[in-house]
Amino acid sequence: MSGQLLVPLDGSSLAESAIPIAVEIARRLDLELTLIRVQSPVGVLPYPPEMPIYMPEMELEERVREVSESWLRERAADVERTSGLCVSAVLRVGDPASEIVSAAAALGARAIVCTTHGVGGVAPHWIGSVADAIVRHAPCPVLALPPQAMARSDATRTVLVLLDGSEVSDAILPHAEWLARAFDADLELFSVVAPGRLDDSLESADADRFGIGAHAKEVKSRLDTLVADLRAKGLRARCAVQLGASPARTILAYVAHTNPDMLALATYGRGLSRLFLGSVADKVLRSSGRPTLMLRPSVTPAAAAGDTAGSHTSAVEFVGGL
Repeated sequence: MSGQLLVPLDGSSLAESAIPIAVEIARRLDLELTLIRVQSPVGVLPYPPEMPIYMPEMELEERVREVSESWLRERAADVERTSGLCVSAVLRVGDPASEIVSAAAALGARAIVCTTHGVGGVAPHWIGSVADAIVRHAPCPVLALPPQAMARSDATRTVLVLLDGSEVSDAILPHAEWLARAFDADLELFSVVAPGRLDDSLESADADRFGIGAHAKEVKSRLDTLVADLRAKGLRARCAVQLGASPARTILAYVAHTNPDMLALATYGRGLSRLFLGSVADKVLRSSGRPTLMLRPSVTPAAAAGDTAGSHTSAVEFVGGL
């Protein structure tokens, strides 16, 4: 076996819907599957109620743990029996996001596969807000599955990789590669070029007053180089660049037009230190309806911001909000 896929469960049918996709990836990549459930500590408030002191109830805690562990082992055995994979179960007690991230690090997981909520939706139990926290801190990529993704075909023919022209955003590429190899899928690299400021010194009627043409050519040239590298590795790859004042809307319109089966992106790249929540990545995940492979690169926000030195920061902006 070459690694692990980690699937967090919380007892809900939504969380369990990640299992078939995880099974398919594990089978194609010869990986083991680990199901993890995190039990939050059980406690009671002592009398009088105006004293909000947490006191653990050890007997109740143990009963809940036994039930959770029994359920998880049965679920793992069932998945192992039906999939033919090696499936293990891990039960932890504590904060769900922290424990899942810790387990992923301990196992050296290739990826975490988990469901999340969609537009305006609230997932049962904890899957949803916890998925956001996992993406922010996981030591490996997270394949996030919005509810709409479950209704799509199991076939994966194209993986759309969202890039912003920075080396930080390029960190998703090796992970998109193994995903594409697993499914024998095409890779398409995509960037959004945003308008810059008007330069009043430009007088020629034919001049590109916004500087968009030059920036777009620079971005396209960089993507062409990446595509050539991918093709040299035996992958089918292509690229596209589009102009868009609203990165999220431009990406979602492109997704609707080209209909990729999966998306892949880094959760921040060329911009400032903005993270996952409220960002372009969040909007893309919640609105695209596609499985989305997300990676938070292991660099500091200062390093990410420093990556903009000497670059056209107005040219390619969207992953700054990813």
